[in-house]
Amino acid sequence: MDAELKIIAATARIADSKAMEAFLASIPDSAELAALLAGQEPLNTRAYDDPNQTARFVISDGAAATCFTVLDITIDQAEMITIECEKSNAWSETAFRLAADRAIK
Repeated sequence: MDAELKIIAATARIADSKAMEAFLASIPDSAELAALLAGQEPLNTRAYDDPNQTARFVISDGAAATCFTVLDITIDQAEMITIECEKSNAWSETAFRLAADRAIK
């Protein structure tokens, strides 16, 4: 894949209800995720949206949550990104982007 990956990153502090409302509004079917994040425990999860070929990776340290949305990828590519991120523990925005590029190239 020669084209650059389309990655959107969003972060919100869990204690900031308005920021979390906006953060969760961009994630389909986010009620379960909202409940998990409200527990303010570390979290690492992902979801794949088949019709839109979009993967979402959500990571939280319990105080803030970040969602990396990767557009126009297959479910297999999403799995490769997951493996690469877990292998290198790449969860900052820069590290995630580099790991995703490595996984897809």
